[in-house]
Amino acid sequence: MFQPKIVFFDIDDTLWIKNEQRIPDSTKIALKKLREKGIITAIATGRTIAVLPEPIKALAAECGIEMFVSINGQYVEYKGKKLISFPLSQTDVEKVIQIFQKNQVSYAFVARSGLWVSHVDDDLQYAVGALNLPFVIEPNYFKNNEVYQMLGFFPVTKDKAILPVLPDSLRSIRWHTSGLDFIEKQGSKARGIQAALSALGLTMADAMAFGDELNDLEMIQAVGFGVAMGNGVAELKAVANYVAPCVDEDGIYRALMDLHIID
Repeated sequence: MFQPKIVFFDIDDTLWIKNEQRIPDSTKIALKKLREKGIITAIATGRTIAVLPEPIKALAAECGIEMFVSINGQYVEYKGKKLISFPLSQTDVEKVIQIFQKNQVSYAFVARSGLWVSHVDDDLQYAVGALNLPFVIEPNYFKNNEVYQMLGFFPVTKDKAILPVLPDSLRSIRWHTSGLDFIEKQGSKARGIQAALSALGLTMADAMAFGDELNDLEMIQAVGFGVAMGNGVAELKAVANYVAPCVDEDGIYRALMDLHIID
């Protein structure tokens, strides 16, 4: 039976029930049991650290979570200090802005300090509202600050006009009917996790990960044991080593018990 030295958790609809804005009590128990067994717990999220839900920040403090692989692996922080980061090039950012402006869509810059948006429209409010993310309107943020990821807010009907003309160095991940992430083509949670593990003297074979969405795909495939949540997308379940019950059915706790990681 697989015994991890570290377990990485996605946040939205993995640790955190997004539509209810809460963490299951059983999840808190599971994380404490992992810590008692000497297993490191870490977070791997598409969010930037500045906009983590307050209950997640409290959970991290309570359960001793000190490793954060954030912004889909673009920014990794350990014990409050940056380990490694992968900012987008200024050239790519400017090209993407031109494409978005031509197609009249709103967009955002994701930085360590938060979310900075071009302007507010219905698509942005619909997508950002689903995650309850705070943001600041500042279309020129990119000029003097590092940007680790961009967000575009538009429906699938605009994909054909926008996605084929994006810089070849970038890739998109749709996470909402009106929202997409844009990161480096080689960027992923898996790349960030590799940097995190190196800092701890561990390897991918030592790691376990839980996720539910398309941005968890590389992570679930790369670690020693990948778990997809029951509420996750079919593509993730297809490559996972194990499919857990849904997040709102004590999925994390039940999976760790069933796999004999905790007792």
